[in-house]
Amino acid sequence: MATVPMLAGVGLMVVCSSSIAAFMMMGGEEETPDPVIGAGPSAADYADLDEDATADDDAPDCSAAQTDWINGNMKSKGFSQGQGESLQKCKVPANLQSRIEDITYCDVAKTDWINGQIENPDRRLTFEQGSSLQNCVVPHNLRSRITNESCSVSQTDWINSKMGNDDWSQDRGEAVQNCFVPNVYKGRITN
Repeated sequence: MATVPMLAGVGLMVVCSSSIAAFMMMGGEEETPDPVIGAGPSAADYADLDEDATADDDAPDCSAAQTDWINGNMKSKGFSQGQGESLQKCKVPANLQSRIEDITYCDVAKTDWINGQIENPDRRLTFEQGSSLQNCVVPHNLRSRITNESCSVSQTDWINSKMGNDDWSQDRGEAVQNCFVPNVYKGRITN
């Protein structure tokens, strides 16, 4: 008699699983992700981004969230407002234009200075520190001039681990990670 309740339980699980699968195949209550809150444009979208890109003239008005996303990416990725609008497929309306900060973009000389300060063993700045010192944002079209990368916390910790466990030098760890430990993370190198 003990097997009957167990079989009934298994049968109930099969029926429930089948119902859920059928519900999901029909579409159910599935929501489409918000392009602003979701993953956003892919790396391929950024790679092919035209310097003079703008959204279509008949594009809808951007929401406040889309406008804030555009402003944030203008600061962090060096996009122009037009490039951000093109990626969001909308135009920032006049009533939200005040949410777009006035941004000074770095020229080639300032971009090259930032790149040099990342690798310079006397400075070892992060990209963000260099940009802050130059008081500018490296535009999207000059990002390829940043050839030196600052190590992240996890990369720095990995280098520290290799120095302690495998007797590596910091230079060897940086070469393998293809980055330079910035001064702000030097305290994480304990060896």
